[in-house]
Amino acid sequence: MKNYWILLIAIISHISCVQDDEFSIPEITCDDPNLIGSKSVEDMMKVSASTASRYEEEDVIVGYVVSSDEGGNIYKNISLVDDNGKGFNISLDRYDNYTSYEPGRKVYVKLKDLYTQVDFGALEIGDLYNNTQIGRIPEVIIGDHLLRSCDVVEEETLVNKISISDISDQYLHTLVEFESVQFKDNELGGNYYSSSKDLGGATNRMIVDELGYEVIVRTSSYSDFANNPLPNGKGKLRGVLTRFNSDYQLFMRTENDILMDQQRTSINRLGIDALKSRSEGSIEDNYYIEGVVTLAPKGGNITERNIILQDETGGIVVRFDNSVKNKIEEGNKLKILIKDSKLGSFADVKQISDLSFNGTLDGENIVEIVEENSALPSPLKLTLSELKNGNFQSVLVEVDDIQFKTEDVDQVISGSRVVTDCSIKFTVYTRSLASFGNQKIPNGSGKIVGVASSYYNENQIILRDTDWFSNLSGSRCKEPEPLFYENFESISNTGYDVYVNLTDWYNLNQTGGEEKWEAREYSSNKYAQISAYNTAETTMVAWLITPEIDLNGSNNEVLTFDTKDAYNNGDALEVFISNDFNGNNVGSATWNKLDIQIAKGSNSGYASSFTSSGEIDISSYSGKIRIGFKYSGGDPSKTTTYQVDEIKVLGN
Repeated sequence: MKNYWILLIAIISHISCVQDDEFSIPEITCDDPNLIGSKSVEDMMKVSASTASRYEEEDVIVGYVVSSDEGGNIYKNISLVDDNGKGFNISLDRYDNYTSYEPGRKVYVKLKDLYTQVDFGALEIGDLYNNTQIGRIPEVIIGDHLLRSCDVVEEETLVNKISISDISDQYLHTLVEFESVQFKDNELGGNYYSSSKDLGGATNRMIVDELGYEVIVRTSSYSDFANNPLPNGKGKLRGVLTRFNSDYQLFMRTENDILMDQQRTSINRLGIDALKSRSEGSIEDNYYIEGVVTLAPKGGNITERNIILQDETGGIVVRFDNSVKNKIEEGNKLKILIKDSKLGSFADVKQISDLSFNGTLDGENIVEIVEENSALPSPLKLTLSELKNGNFQSVLVEVDDIQFKTEDVDQVISGSRVVTDCSIKFTVYTRSLASFGNQKIPNGSGKIVGVASSYYNENQIILRDTDWFSNLSGSRCKEPEPLFYENFESISNTGYDVYVNLTDWYNLNQTGGEEKWEAREYSSNKYAQISAYNTAETTMVAWLITPEIDLNGSNNEVLTFDTKDAYNNGDALEVFISNDFNGNNVGSATWNKLDIQIAKGSNSGYASSFTSSGEIDISSYSGKIRIGFKYSGGDPSKTTTYQVDEIKVLGN
């Protein structure tokens, strides 16, 4: 016992002799794995499908964490962005991931033996769940696949400061920030989460910007700010962007992601593009749109009840209950109250309808002419490729370096005409009632100005006038020449049971029946026609196969043709390409199906006009090929009638 006290006194004496400033905190070192990234998110999306699949290569994605589960609003998931700023998501079976993978932390993701999937437009990584879906990586192996770097970058270098109108799949699982936004009026007075508005354990609230663009803010019942009241001001909001089905959703990480301390704005004006982005149906909110009329009925190229209105965000067709031909002119700036009107589509063109030009709403005129001679919006300058593949519906556009196709030169402009840059073709439509419909098409090249539109799947331009015809004075480019052309006009006999019989063509009934493609004529136009109706062939497969078409010595080949349907009771026509059909092996030859547009929808009679297939790129083929039109029907189950005409293969 005596020895114990002596030892204790000695220890205390020793400690008391040590000066405070001689203590030092052990230096914490970081052992960075320093792995090299070998795959990007884009790379992985190309090899991932809509169902989960195991990845077996020794590859690494380098990512930077943008999410956090510290506030309880994100559960067992981490969102990261790669070096290109592309977002992706990883599911982990672990709580408090922010303690290891905080925002800004650089992480090496070792992909081997993990599962990948593209879900709702974004790359998902994890373990396998239910044989087809991405599940959570078990906690015991998280460290084998997610390796922390020593590097942590500033969050401000990772955030995308965008407007709500900019939202697209490009920003999925990235950190985004919106400015000058506020919660919608009907959300005020509530909390972030409400049990009465629970959707899968969370509540969706809507924020809106000054032009009426909206996006969902989703808050979990488990978030530590779930029961806090929504701010009633205006300001900034930051969070991780996701998508569920077609709905984009923002997940705040903590309540620090929101700062709405500015004076709230009364939002009554709705941008036209924001209007078009909403679900079709009745407009219940007290909004108005305001813009300049770019196309009015006075010129005859739009119906008397319609106008096209454009603001700084986009354009839309406005349809009134009665004629506005003598009431609205191009260049009028209009304010239109749209409460109780209807957002819809005609021929896939967005329009707002159920509007009365002389009507009132709550004592205010539904339509007000704010300015009579406002300047038209500057045309959006596009290439034909951009116009053909983009969505510029009801916007004033300008395309340079184009010409009308050779066959249209010196013809009147009315009807469907075609402009080209000698690579791409594009339809220009003019009503026969247009005041300029009889103007002749000039022979030169230059620019075209009109309103972008569409007719179902085909984009087109609607003309406002032909004042720009004088600019079509440049030299013409060389248009692609037909490598093959058939319009069936050389057939001498047509009619019922008169089968197409042209040199080097094959007209075959693969199922052994008698019915084949017939040569028909209507209104001085000849074409090939097929139907299983009244054939008594319960299964009928009939082919019409072109002669050999030599693609050697040409480039940029495209196939085009026209179809018309009648009494349509099921899709029965497909089009294929082959380079090994020899005339006797229709069943064993290699036939590759082409992705084309075929006429449909004429259930009770014949379509009024032919439908263009569009240009089908066949430039990946070489040598001699054949095109096969395959009808698969049966009497009486599928008897749709099809007509085929104007078959062309073009190339340079």
